[in-house]
Amino acid sequence: MKHIIQFSSFVSLLALAGTASAQGNNAATTIAADQPSQSETQDIIVTAQKRSERLQDAPLSINAASGAQLQSAGITNTDQLQKLVPGFTAEKTAFGNPVFFIRGIGFNDTTLGVSPAVSIYIDQQPLTYSPMARGAILDLERVEVLKGPQGTIFGQNSTGGAINYIAAKPTREVKAGFDLTYGRFNEVDAEAFLSAPIGETLSIRAAARKEYRDGWQTNYANGSTNGNTDFVNGRLSLKWEPMAAVSLLLTASGWRDRSDAQQPQLVQYTPLLTGPGANPVPFPIDTFPTAPRNPRAGSWGPNNDFRLDNWLYQFSGDLEADINDNLHLASLTSYARYHQRVPIDIDATIYPAAYSIGPGDIETFSQELRFNGKIGDAVAWMIGGNYKHDRVKETVIVDPLTTSGAALFGFPFSSFAIDNDQNVKSWGVFGSLDYHINEQFTLQGSARYTKEDRDYAGCSRDSGDGTLAASVSFLTGLLGNPQTVAPGGCVVLDNMANVQPIVRNQLNQDNVSFRTSLNWKPNRDTLVYANITKGYKSGSFPSLSGALLVQQFEPIGQESVLAYELGTKLALERKIQLSGAVFYYDYRDKQLLGTFVGAFGPLPALVSIPKTHVKGAELSLAFAPFSGLSLTLNGTHILTRVDRDPVNPTGPYGNPTSFVGHSFPLTPKWQGTADAQYRFPVSGALEAFVGTTITARTGTVSSLLSEDPAVAPLERLLEVPGYVLIDLRAGISSPDEQWRLEIWGRNVTNKYYSTGTSRIADFTTRFTGMPATFGATLKYRM
Repeated sequence: MKHIIQFSSFVSLLALAGTASAQGNNAATTIAADQPSQSETQDIIVTAQKRSERLQDAPLSINAASGAQLQSAGITNTDQLQKLVPGFTAEKTAFGNPVFFIRGIGFNDTTLGVSPAVSIYIDQQPLTYSPMARGAILDLERVEVLKGPQGTIFGQNSTGGAINYIAAKPTREVKAGFDLTYGRFNEVDAEAFLSAPIGETLSIRAAARKEYRDGWQTNYANGSTNGNTDFVNGRLSLKWEPMAAVSLLLTASGWRDRSDAQQPQLVQYTPLLTGPGANPVPFPIDTFPTAPRNPRAGSWGPNNDFRLDNWLYQFSGDLEADINDNLHLASLTSYARYHQRVPIDIDATIYPAAYSIGPGDIETFSQELRFNGKIGDAVAWMIGGNYKHDRVKETVIVDPLTTSGAALFGFPFSSFAIDNDQNVKSWGVFGSLDYHINEQFTLQGSARYTKEDRDYAGCSRDSGDGTLAASVSFLTGLLGNPQTVAPGGCVVLDNMANVQPIVRNQLNQDNVSFRTSLNWKPNRDTLVYANITKGYKSGSFPSLSGALLVQQFEPIGQESVLAYELGTKLALERKIQLSGAVFYYDYRDKQLLGTFVGAFGPLPALVSIPKTHVKGAELSLAFAPFSGLSLTLNGTHILTRVDRDPVNPTGPYGNPTSFVGHSFPLTPKWQGTADAQYRFPVSGALEAFVGTTITARTGTVSSLLSEDPAVAPLERLLEVPGYVLIDLRAGISSPDEQWRLEIWGRNVTNKYYSTGTSRIADFTTRFTGMPATFGATLKYRM
C-alpha cells in the first residue's frame, strides 16, 4: 500500500498545481465544431498526410484512437495496439526485443541496427528503431496507424506501415489531471500532466508516468519469481508563439526501464548437432521438464540478473510558419540517444546452459524541411527534404554456452560474442501534388528519392575466456594455416583461412518510392479511393550467430513492394461509419526469418525471398444505434505466399526444402477486434458505463517451415496458435468526464497464448502473453 500513497501524493501535487476552473475531459480525438450527441459517431481529425483533415476524407487505410481510448484499454506500450488496430501484430524476438507487423508485413530479426518494416513517430519525429518506442504512449492526444507502404511523405521508408503518436500540446489555459491505477500483482501506475501559459507568447506542458508491478512469472522448478516492472517516463514541452503566423514547439522527453526482462518458456530440447562432432551436453539439461501450459510458468538460472537497463532521451523542435496565405514552412529537428541491456535465459532451464546479454547503443539525428501551399482552389502541393544520421553499436554476448553445437571438430568452447556497429546516413527529397478535378474527383500523387549509405564494422569473436579463440586456432591448424587467436579476438576467416582482425563492409542503395491516388467523393460522407504505391525497406547487416566465414557478413539488400489498394469510407446519418479496403502487394526481395546452417548447426538467419505476394481485405464499422450505446467491429483477412525460393532454402531444423507456396511467418489469416460500451445516466450528476473489448486471431507460424515429414513433429513446435482475449470494464463518471472511476479485467478468461516462438541452439522456447489481470483506475481532469 505504500506505493499507492506515494503515487497518490505525486499525482495530487501535480494536479493541484492547476488553478483554473474545472474543465471537461478533452477527448484525445479532435471533434468537429458540430459536436455530436452520444447517439452519433464523431469526426476525427488526422494528420496522416501532414495536413489536418477528417479521417473520413483521407484516402488511406488508417486506424485512429484517442488517448482516452488507449487508457481505457490499458494500452501503455506499442505492442498492445493490437487490441484496437485490426491487422496489427506485435511479437517478441528470441532475444526479447519487439517487432511489429501490419497486414502481415513486419521484420522479425534480432539485430538492433536493422530498419523496421513498421516505422514509428512522435509528432512526425522518427523513433528509428522499434525498441525506442517503449515510452511513446504518454499524455497523448491520439495515435494514427497508417497501413500499407509509407515513405513518400514520412521520412523513414517502410513497407508495412507507420505509427504516428500525437502528443498533447501546451495550452493557453491552465489544465491538469492525473490517472491512478491499482491492479493485480500489486500493479500501481500513475500518470499526471500540467499545462499552463507562462507569458503572453509562451506556454508549457509537463507530463510524467511511473509504472510499478511485482513479479508475475513463477519458476516452476524452484518457486522464484520474475517480471517486476519499474518504469518511469517524462516529457516537457514549450510552445512559443511570437506572432499568429509562427509557432515553435520544443520538446524534451526521456524514459528508463529497470524492469525484469520477461523470460521464455521451454517448449522442447532438441540438439543442434549429434554424432562425433557434437559437444556433449551434461545431464540433466537435456531432460529438464518442459513448461506447463500456464502463462505465469517459466524457468531460469538462479544466479542470473534479468533486470533491464534500457533508457532513451530525445530532444526535438518543430517550427511552423505561415509565410503568406498560400505558403507554409515546417522544420522538424530531432536528436535521440538509446541504450539497452536485455538479459535472456536462452535455455529456459535452471541450469547455466545459455545466457544472453544484448547491450546496445543508438544515436540518431534527423532534420526535415518542407514547404506546402495552394494554387487557387484546385491545387495543393508540398515539397521538402530530409537528412538522417544513425550510429548503432550492438554486442550480443552468450555466456555461458553449453549446447551440442558449441564445438569445432570436437574442440569445445563455452561462450561467444558478436559485434555489429553500423553507421547509417540517408537523405531524401520528396513532393506531393493534389489536383481537384472537380467537386467530386481528386487526383493525388507523391514521390520521394532516398539515398542511404550504410557502413559496417564487426565480427564474431571470443568473449574473453579464450575457449572460442582456442577452438578457431585449432581449426586454422586443421586447414593448413595455423594461427593463434588471442582471447577476446575476432574469429572470422577469409577464403585462405586467414583470421580477420575485423570485418568491414558497405551497403549503399537508393530508391524512388511513390503513391498515386484517384479519389471520388460524391458527398461529404462518402469516399471511394484507388491507390498504387511503391515502397521500400532498407537493407542491413544482420548479426548472424555462428558466422565464421567473411562471406557470411554480406548484407541483405533492400526489399520493395508494389501495392494496389481499393477502399471506401461511408458515414450514414452520423450513426454509422463504415470503411473497408481490398489490397494486393507484389514483393521483391522480401526479408524474412529463415535458417542458416553453419559450423555450429542450423541457426536462425535473415533471408531474402526473391518474389512473394500478399492479398487481403479489411472492414471497420462504428455504430451508435441509440443514445449511450457505441459499437465497433474490425476485421482483417490476409493471405501471404512465397512465389520463389531464396538461395539454399533450409528448414529450421537444418533440412533442405522449398518454401514456395508457404505463408509468411507471424501472419495470421484472420484478425479481428470488437468493442461495445453502454453509457447511461444514474442521476443529474452521475453517469455509469459498462463495456467489453474482444481481440481474436487465427494461428500462424514463427519461421519459414519445410515440407520434410521427418521433421514435421518438431516444426509443429514453432506454430503460434490462435486465441481470443476478452477484456471487461465498468464504472461511473461525471457527465462531462471531469472525473471517472473504472474497474477493469483484462484477459478475464486467463487465456494461455504465445507472443513469439523461437529455436535458438538446442532449445525451442516461447514467450507468453499476460495472464488475467484486474484492477481499478481513477481519472481526474481540472
